[in-house]
Amino acid sequence: MISKKSVGIDVGIKTFAYDSDGYSTPNPLNLKKMLKPLARVQRKISRRKKGSNNRLKAIHHLQRIHEKIVNRRKDFQHKLSTAYANNNDVVFVEHLEKLNMVKNRRLSRSIMDSSWGMFLQKLEYKCKLLVEVSSQNTTINCSRCGNKVPKGLTVRIHRCGKCNLVIDRDYNASINILQKGLKIFGQDNLPQELWKVTPVEISMRSVKQEQIIQRFR
Repeated sequence: MISKKSVGIDVGIKTFAYDSDGYSTPNPLNLKKMLKPLARVQRKISRRKKGSNNRLKAIHHLQRIHEKIVNRRKDFQHKLSTAYANNNDVVFVEHLEKLNMVKNRRLSRSIMDSSWGMFLQKLEYKCKLLVEVSSQNTTINCSRCGNKVPKGLTVRIHRCGKCNLVIDRDYNASINILQKGLKIFGQDNLPQELWKVTPVEISMRSVKQEQIIQRFR
């Protein structure tokens, strides 16, 4: 019997994933942790004579560090995506405007290090159903009353002056993502017939800027 358990996930830099069940996963930022070793090896390469064995050894050392970063990132994302796929029938995520975010020079390295796109690809492959929703106002809107509460990137707590809700901003966003996803299907609980229709029929139900990524396997 399908439990139709659903969850909304908000991804970020400081906290890699915060879900609508209230669980947060810190961002390992594997590249950031290895910047000093990378810089040391790169300086060593620049000082070595081109074509020398010492330079070649330093280059191989640099390659091993990059491989370690990639492997750690893959391992982290595989474990997290598997946990979400195994514990939920439906996962809702927001559509990320990756290009605009990468243009932010101050955050671009951390954004690339987070590799949210790779994480979403893993979710798409593993999840029974992955639904992408619009990211519009997921951070601003109060998840309890809908009141708009603008906040800068440095403000980590959502404080609503209308209903007095005080929660982590990413937690608030994840609840909004879940609510947006559920509204695609016209109600707060996923309908039984969802699991019986074809992928085409599901896609026809989606609204503008919302996209069904993968249906129940």
